[in-house]
Amino acid sequence: MTNDESNPNAQIPNDQNIWSSRFSVLERFGHLGIRTFEFDSNFEFRISSFTAPAFAITAVTWLVAYLCRMPLVNASAQTTVLSMLAAIFLGGILTARYSTKPLLAAITAGAISGTLNILIVGAMVHDYMNTHSKEIVPATAIWTIGSILTNTLIAGLGGLLGCFVPSSRRNDIHWQQILTIILAATTFPLITAGGLVTAFRAGLAVPDWPQSYGYNMFLFPLSLMQKNEGNFYEHAHRLLATLVGLTALAVAITLTRSSRFSVLAWGGWSIFAAVCLQGILGGTRVTEQSITLAIAHGIFAQMVFAAIAVLATITPQSEGGGGVATSATDRFLTTALIVAITLQLIFGAILRHIDALLLLHIAMAAFVTLIALVCSVRAWGLHSNHRPLVNTAIWTLALLASQLFLGLLALIVRTSPTEPQPVFGALLTTAHQANGALLLALSAVLATLTWRTYIEGSTTR
Repeated sequence: MTNDESNPNAQIPNDQNIWSSRFSVLERFGHLGIRTFEFDSNFEFRISSFTAPAFAITAVTWLVAYLCRMPLVNASAQTTVLSMLAAIFLGGILTARYSTKPLLAAITAGAISGTLNILIVGAMVHDYMNTHSKEIVPATAIWTIGSILTNTLIAGLGGLLGCFVPSSRRNDIHWQQILTIILAATTFPLITAGGLVTAFRAGLAVPDWPQSYGYNMFLFPLSLMQKNEGNFYEHAHRLLATLVGLTALAVAITLTRSSRFSVLAWGGWSIFAAVCLQGILGGTRVTEQSITLAIAHGIFAQMVFAAIAVLATITPQSEGGGGVATSATDRFLTTALIVAITLQLIFGAILRHIDALLLLHIAMAAFVTLIALVCSVRAWGLHSNHRPLVNTAIWTLALLASQLFLGLLALIVRTSPTEPQPVFGALLTTAHQANGALLLALSAVLATLTWRTYIEGSTTR
């Protein structure tokens, strides 16, 4: 938390003066016994301390539901529901532990999460109507109210427990940056789920869009979703994409209201627009039944993921690492690494969808390896006192080693894109694709830190 955030009497930034004057008008109603407040610089901080945990709880809950109900696991409904409730309870504990308003934050986060969960609860409305009420309005009301109240109660109970184990770092949490990190953490499972769609040849399993077999996407019955594995993987991918879109919107709004740097606001809205474009691209791929659009959809997703990682890195709360400014060679090499990995990503997507450019994909892997090694060694040797830069370089090497290993195994088990893929092969090729997305994102972070170190070093001379 910055000094301005910890001081309730801090001067209000100029771009918030209009809000201050509007809210101060409410003080006139004080004699009526209405509790009023005046806007201060803590307002966006408090809001993001509620929304960030809410989106985190929702993302984990949805991921738990996805893993439990995916055809490879097929856990019972009871196990799925209990696992989801456990995730909400744990989220309430962590929210209270790290928030300066522990119980209020946990309850609010639970209520927001319950509201977001309506998007997946709707899948049970039609199935519920078949066995209970035949009217959609009462059925929808029951599930909607139940989702909000259940999430609020469970998160609140977790919050009560979290109040007894407060973190000593709760005053140092930068929730705006945390929300951006949550967006990245939610986008990665979406990319992985998209990889499973491709691996199990389920890209056209649901033949229409934005509907799903004529149903509203959020009311597509769970029974039909689980009728075959293709329906599950494709429709679940669409639902996860919706959550990423909403999280991106929350990030854009938060950065616009809380940041004094217009580049962050522009970055947030640009990413939101990119996420929307990615959704349209994926839907058009279905309606047009286009392999070309499928390739573009897969490539663009990883680029957006890398952009989100960069946005999380350049938030004002991110800490600089100090040290000397990076050289032109460092900046060139890290930028070249992004370009090389992006080209490798394009070749890999083409190989996976139409079984072409195999030799070029292998050759580019060697080139990427060489550049990554040079970038990491230079970061380690020349900027050892810049911990974020060095740590990023180390993780880049670790992901590179994993990617080479997974790529070798993927070549061994690969099949034609027109043939069904065994489960092990599908999981392996998806892991290779997901690890590649992480590698691209981390290389973008490495380049960002390199350029920022140069800028910081130049301005302090």
